[in-house]
Amino acid sequence: MTNQRQMAFNAGLLIVAVAGMWTLVHIILGVAGATANDFWNVALLVLFVIALLVAFVQYMQERATLQTVSTKEQFPEPAVAKFFGGSTGSAPLWFVVRMYVGAEWLLAGWEKVMSPAWGTSGKALSGFVAGALAKTGGANPAVQGWYASFLHNFVLPGAGFFSFLVTWGEVAVGVGLLLGVLTGIAAGFGVLMNLNYLLAGTVSVNPILGMIGLFLVFAWRACGWIGLDRWLLPALGLPWKPGALFHVQESRVHAPGA
Repeated sequence: MTNQRQMAFNAGLLIVAVAGMWTLVHIILGVAGATANDFWNVALLVLFVIALLVAFVQYMQERATLQTVSTKEQFPEPAVAKFFGGSTGSAPLWFVVRMYVGAEWLLAGWEKVMSPAWGTSGKALSGFVAGALAKTGGANPAVQGWYASFLHNFVLPGAGFFSFLVTWGEVAVGVGLLLGVLTGIAAGFGVLMNLNYLLAGTVSVNPILGMIGLFLVFAWRACGWIGLDRWLLPALGLPWKPGALFHVQESRVHAPGA
């Protein structure tokens, strides 16, 4: 059992190293404007399948422990959900997923940063909104009336401001996912942008990124463990469990003579 665990651990490290390096090269090529296919999508898909197999090996080793249920739990979480949603054994799998989604958002945002049309003038966004408003006709419109009203009354008059939010929001989501900084929150904002693009009648890659992003949100406890969340989340804590930083503040407040 120890040998299997060590092999799975080593396989996870190798997957993380390959996915991280290949994604870094992909981002550098994308920022440089290279058009040659670097087979990054295919490579990450293969790595994802391998990481999934390794994760199931880890799951079988941790299953007995994960099946332990506290008597205080009113709705016990299944062992498989505990593993993929909160065990560090699933972290290499989520790392591969993060690399894909994070790089897609970062490169999309960087393209807008480098485009004058996506500046504070809001020219590109105004054209995007105009195209969305044109899809509101017919018996089954691609853009619903309530969302068209939002675009016309709020987004279009403030196109420059919303253009800034979209551009740097995509960059921030990409950086957050790639570095594993508040990964669940970053993924959540990414899903929100995907939803808005879909409501505006733009399909593209948004359904795929949105679905994958939801899985990252659900697995927020583990998906950033191979990243800065490994140290950030224990320090910040949760609303129902204060982190180390807040425990230090509390101890200072309640210290004798404070």
